[in-house]
Formats: sequence, structure tokens, C-alpha cells
Amino acid sequence: MQTKIVMELVRFNQHSFIRVTRQTLAALFPWALVASFSCLIEKSFLNANGFFYNILVINAWLPLVWQRVLQYIFTSITSVIFSLLGIFACYFNASHTARLYKKNNLQAGMTAVVTLLLLAYRYGKNPQQPLDFHLGLLGGKSLLLCLVLGYGVGQLYRRFVPDYDEQLVSDRSISCFWPLLISLAAGVLSAAIINSGAFYRLYAGSYSQLVTASQDPHNPFLTCLFTIVLGLMDWLGLGMPVSYSGPANTPAYVANLNYALTHGSAWNVPYKFLGSTLYNSFANFGGDGLVLALIVAILLFPGNTGTHRVARWSAVPTLFNFDYSSLIGLPIILNPVFLVPFIFLPVINLLLATAMIALHLLPATPYPVLLGTPGPLLGFIATNGNWATLAFTIVLLLVDVFAYTPFVRMAFAVENELVREATESGEQHD
Repeated sequence: MQTKIVMELVRFNQHSFIRVTRQTLAALFPWALVASFSCLIEKSFLNANGFFYNILVINAWLPLVWQRVLQYIFTSITSVIFSLLGIFACYFNASHTARLYKKNNLQAGMTAVVTLLLLAYRYGKNPQQPLDFHLGLLGGKSLLLCLVLGYGVGQLYRRFVPDYDEQLVSDRSISCFWPLLISLAAGVLSAAIINSGAFYRLYAGSYSQLVTASQDPHNPFLTCLFTIVLGLMDWLGLGMPVSYSGPANTPAYVANLNYALTHGSAWNVPYKFLGSTLYNSFANFGGDGLVLALIVAILLFPGNTGTHRVARWSAVPTLFNFDYSSLIGLPIILNPVFLVPFIFLPVINLLLATAMIALHLLPATPYPVLLGTPGPLLGFIATNGNWATLAFTIVLLLVDVFAYTPFVRMAFAVENELVREATESGEQHD
């Protein structure tokens, strides 16, 4: 049965869209890793609410002016990379697709980028206004859209452009006219649709609205439902990690915190099963999808594969819940091997934690937690140092690692089979 599943996954990975997407995600990984480390430094070391800022008492020895300068530097790195990640993805996917079919890959990449920019162009009252874009369509939150667009442009080059090595140098640019024209026309038409109504507001606001809605439910089953939907969007490449900031100050959160501070206890807060604190404390080990558990499971397997190297590089930011580099590099996005655990393991954690709190074996978690706090310590700190919560959290993490293990084994089996088939194909081709 497992062999059959592995072979089905191999066939899935051999589809041209998945092949070029995996190449694109590999190319994006260094950028995402730099942005994740930069975000970790800015949020945890340079923010007054940061974990290391308070642990290392940075304000006592680093002058305020240097704090501000460093904040600007690392915020700019994070914002620029995450805001342009979709453009990178669009270019690489178009380029890899064209190269797969021996077409002009550089022109394909440029065509895809210009098409994306036209699609994201924001129309104003004055056509002569400076360039203005719907930035939500250019960043990591629109990764799936950008991957599909790049692949589509690459397919146009496959259809209309002769093979690269069969053309004279003087003919290579002229032959790109038709795919270029069709792509630009599609971009302009799409922009007209996006700018004509509430489409963009609905698209751009859907993920953030779901995140906001998931913060406030007092019903743990509703929290689980939101967790599934948001996890699926992250897996599809339609979301950005929400763990870069703490729970929102909703009325229920404030009521819980006021009760805990007034009574010096978290046991009888009015909203024991608040969605934001429940998720943040027990289903946020390494960000969305319990990615820290996946990295530990990968590193427990012997070997020194590319997956191991990506896991080692991503381990530090993921430990502090800055996990976007892991989503791209392992990869998790659009990888069916990790779909089930990524979406449903957080739900299991939530249900187990809900049961423990309902049975009065654990207190609720109303206290604020510093940004960049390691995932396994979130619940412990959010209960103001309840040791039973820390022990329960460690047990949960070990269970999550154990649950990820068969999927990691399957991922390595698929990777080995892909390498074997590629090697045999190369030998035959030679």
C-alpha cells in the first residue's frame, strides 16, 4: 500500500507544473531564509515586546538611536523581500517552464513579471498618476497566483516559440512576439476586472479577515475549523504566517487578562477556550502547521540530503515561530506528502489542550507572551509559569514529532525514487 502511495506521489511530482514549482521554491528559499532571520531579529531583538530584547536587556546597553537604525534596516529587508516574493516566483516559474521545453527562458521570465505588474496595477482617477500597485498581488500572500501565472506564460512560449537551439540569434526576440502580446493582453484584461469592483478587496482581505475571526471564538470546535481553513490556505501559498505577532487585544482577551492580573490566577478566567490564546499556546510550535515538529522529525533521520540542509538552516527562525523559510524550502507549500499532518495535527493539539483545560488539569493561558518566544515555551509563559503546562507542551511536541515521522519517511522515499528515475533517464538520454 505504501509503495503504491509513493509511486502516485512520484507521478504527481513529475507533472510539469509541480516540477517547475519545486525548482522555483528552491530558488526562493535563500530569499525567504534571509527574510525570516531578518524578521526574527527585528521582532525579537529590536522590538520592546521582543523575547530577546527583554532577556538580554538590550535597551540597557544599546543606544536608542542604534535601535531605531537597526529596526529600519531589518524591517526594510523583511518588507521588501516578502512584498516582492510573488514577483520572484512568477519570474522563476515562467523561466523554468520555458527552459523545460527548450524555449527562450529569459524572455518568458520577463514577460511573466510585466504581466503580473499589469495585473496588479492600481487604477486611479488620473491615468497620469505615478505607478501604484495592489501590493497584495505581488507578495508571498499571492504565491499560488504568481506560480500559476508564471507557468501559464511559460506554456505560451512552449506553444508559440520554436526551440531555443533551433533559432538564429536574430530571430529569438522576434519569435517571442505572440506569447508576449497574449500575456500582456491577459494582464490588462485581468487588471480591468480587479479594478472594476470589490474583487481585490475580497481577495486581499480574506486571509486577514479569517485570522481576525479565528482570534475571538470561545468555542474550541470553531477554532479548529478556522485552523483547518487557514492551514489549507498556507499550504496552497495563499497566506503568510500569523505567528509573527501575538494574539489580538479583543474584548475577551482583555477580560481574561484583567481577571488573571486581578486574582493572580489563570484558573477561572471567563473565557477559558479563547481561540487566539488556545492556538498560540498549544498549536504554534514553529508557526503554522507545527513546523518545528516536522524539522525535528527530519533531523532525526540519518543522511545529509538537501532536505536535511534546508531543515538545519531553517531550524533557528522556526524555533522562534518565524517559519516561512521552512514552508518554502522543505517544501511544504503544494507538497501533498505533508498536507494531512500540516492541517490536522494542530487541530489534534487544540482538542487535547481543550480537554485538559475542561478537566481542570491545566489552567487557561491568558497572560501576554513576548514576540519571538520559542514555541514550546508559549503555553508555559502564558500561564505565568505553570509547570504542568510546560510538561504537557513537551509531551504534545513529542507526539507531533512522532506523528510527522511516517510522512517524513514517505517524503524521503518519494525523493529517492525521483532521483533514481532522473538518473536512469539521464543515462538513457546520454
